[in-house]
Amino acid sequence: MTTRRIQSSKGSLPPLSLPPGALAKTDQQHRYDVDDEPPTIEPIEHRIRLDFMTAGPVHRSQLLDQHNPWTADSSEADPWREAGQSKPFGLLYAEESCRRTLAEERRYYNRVEADPSAELDDVPAFLAHRLQMCRETDDPSAALEEERARRERWYSTVIPWMNLYHVLKRSSYGSLLPPSVGRSADIDELTEHNAFVGMVVVDDGADIRTVAREHEIPGRFVVHERDLSSSAVECAPSPSDFGIDLPAPLLVGEYASGSRYPLLPWSDGLVCSCPYKHDRPWRVLCKHELLASIIAGGVDSIFLPVTRGLDIPHRARRFVSPAIASRHTPRTNSELHR
Repeated sequence: MTTRRIQSSKGSLPPLSLPPGALAKTDQQHRYDVDDEPPTIEPIEHRIRLDFMTAGPVHRSQLLDQHNPWTADSSEADPWREAGQSKPFGLLYAEESCRRTLAEERRYYNRVEADPSAELDDVPAFLAHRLQMCRETDDPSAALEEERARRERWYSTVIPWMNLYHVLKRSSYGSLLPPSVGRSADIDELTEHNAFVGMVVVDDGADIRTVAREHEIPGRFVVHERDLSSSAVECAPSPSDFGIDLPAPLLVGEYASGSRYPLLPWSDGLVCSCPYKHDRPWRVLCKHELLASIIAGGVDSIFLPVTRGLDIPHRARRFVSPAIASRHTPRTNSELHR
């Protein structure tokens, strides 16, 4: 059931009608069902976005040529060191954020071990669900230890080696960089080849001319769900798959690689609808979200800019949780970023 209708501040756009899962956990109306809804955006995802926002553009010279995520292991030599390349600062910050977050989460396991009926309200939604499942097993202690080990591998190996290192390749994030970009890339160059377009997404049976006329908007900024790149791949969700009512004013990324994916309001931020992000639920960042992080950092805002198209509601542009942004400080080598 839709619980929030957000009107655009300008024009006659249709309202942005969002389901409960698109609300922040701190919202009094928040209700999230792990079994029935897409995963919430975990705190580490917001922190990694902030890390890359702080670090600035990633240069082509910093991208890997080769990296196989399926054979990667944190016990191996660092691929940047092996290639004699400088590691992107955003990645250094992100790896430190993984270490810090893993250490912070130990208190949740300790709490459940000390009191099996302890409250989990302050625990990230997905982890809280997993901890509750541990408590319901025949051997809660063994299940809790297994979950702790699984989570530790996620932070130490899966996120950096199997996800971030893979995205930071010439064949991945490099496909979004304009050919002219060498050692430097400013935000204007990035947004010249990759656009964040304010659009109204409508269901496949809607008549685009009728919608455009009703809301007094150019027809070129009205798009059927079926015409988004996410419709071509089963695992890539559409706005309606996330429970967003159509028509919906949304930010749609149109990328140098030729794809067009909407950014979906969820939890307290935005989620890219590309298949890379949703084919493997453990992935916390895709190349499109990396680009969004760098562009958001360039405009010094947790809200992504509309580089073309309609003036959509702020909630459809809020890329990072305000609460986490106010608390997170990117660090590397245990030193505060200055």
